[in-house]
Amino acid sequence: MSTLAQPSGASSGASSEASSGASSGPLAGSSGGGLRRLRDNLLGGPGRVLGADIARGVAVLGMFTAHVGVTSDDLATFEGWLSLAHGRSSILFATVAGLSLALVTGGSRPLTGEAMRTARARILVRVVLLLALVAVLDLFGTRVLLILGFYAAYFVLALPFLRLPPARLAAIAVAVAVVGPVLVYYGPEVLARAGLRAPHDGSGAATDFLLTGHYPALVWMAYVLAGLALGRCDLRSPTLHLGLVAGGFGLAALTSVASAVMVADAGGLTAVEGQVAVTSSQYVQPAPGWSDPWPPLAGLYLEGPHDDTTFEALGSGGFALGVLGLCLLLGSVARGGGQYGGQYGGADDGQDHGKENGLRRIARGMVLTVTTPLAAVGALALTVYSLQIVTIWWWTRTYWDLLDPATNTPLGWMVVVTLVLATAWRALLGRGPLERLFGWVARRAFPDRPTARSTSS
Repeated sequence: MSTLAQPSGASSGASSEASSGASSGPLAGSSGGGLRRLRDNLLGGPGRVLGADIARGVAVLGMFTAHVGVTSDDLATFEGWLSLAHGRSSILFATVAGLSLALVTGGSRPLTGEAMRTARARILVRVVLLLALVAVLDLFGTRVLLILGFYAAYFVLALPFLRLPPARLAAIAVAVAVVGPVLVYYGPEVLARAGLRAPHDGSGAATDFLLTGHYPALVWMAYVLAGLALGRCDLRSPTLHLGLVAGGFGLAALTSVASAVMVADAGGLTAVEGQVAVTSSQYVQPAPGWSDPWPPLAGLYLEGPHDDTTFEALGSGGFALGVLGLCLLLGSVARGGGQYGGQYGGADDGQDHGKENGLRRIARGMVLTVTTPLAAVGALALTVYSLQIVTIWWWTRTYWDLLDPATNTPLGWMVVVTLVLATAWRALLGRGPLERLFGWVARRAFPDRPTARSTSS
């Protein structure tokens, strides 16, 4: 999830970090003004990238599914389709995080000078807050693998890349996706065979964040940089939306087929996993020596959730970009049939332009009905994520293990309650409590200065 507020002037590179324009306060004013405030709150204001909120909301619900859902490997069943959330939802989070980094630092026109320095400083403040929050959530002791600490590391690692153009960012992302998995696969083996150990506590935090953790930055920065590259493009472009959908899902399908063929040639999934199990220091004790067999190259052919291979990085990264493209497209429709008012977003002008406009309004209404709750969850992602951990802890202590349900009924209730409460909160109050707190602290620590204005690069 993103912990960075999208600025209301994202497309123009303004340095403001107000997440939703008029959506920062309670409902007030006359009935007409109140309805307008509700609408602005739900859509996030004229400068908010609605598609990014929708994508983040999809990722949150995917996270719910991965944690409390009952899934299977049979894609002919509903549970099989739910299994797509494993691995992919967290990768979508990381990709949207990169997109958010781009938005708070100028969007398609990166900030420069004092404005960029202020934005970077505020990002570092949020890094500290994220580490504090994940420390608290870790105290609950749930079996959920918390990603917030890794997010903090990703934000720090992304700072040197904020001024790069999208083509260079995309090239670096691809390079990380190709080289990073090899380092993550064989790096721990080198440590073990040299008589060293992978860190298991805070003293090895840097190694854990980069190499040995559940979300190693040497692979996952590919997703962050891909999102950053996307955020440096014109997010209003329908061509970009369709290109992401076709290219992203096409890449996911291609890598899946390639992985399946190569794994089959290597003897099949069971054989490859067996070879890894009998040669990896993760499973073999005492640790193998330099002359002992090394994990087979075929282990890099896998593409399962959290395998952190090139096939997963490209395939699941492409899937995330495809979802983002679809969400950006839906966001443009929800804004008014692809018409953008002001600097980034807008709405219909309220005039009747005949049958075509009527059909467009019907289509827009249907899209709004579906996407508004998702966007609300996405806008409150940090709050929702944290409440999810507390809910899992409380329910498991009080009733039964929520992470091991018998059916998908708990998942259904979590999704429905989250959609309703997030939509109501955003409509009436705008930003979520944690989102508001993080933004307030960052702005107080590094307030805007008269000279801290964006300039075109």
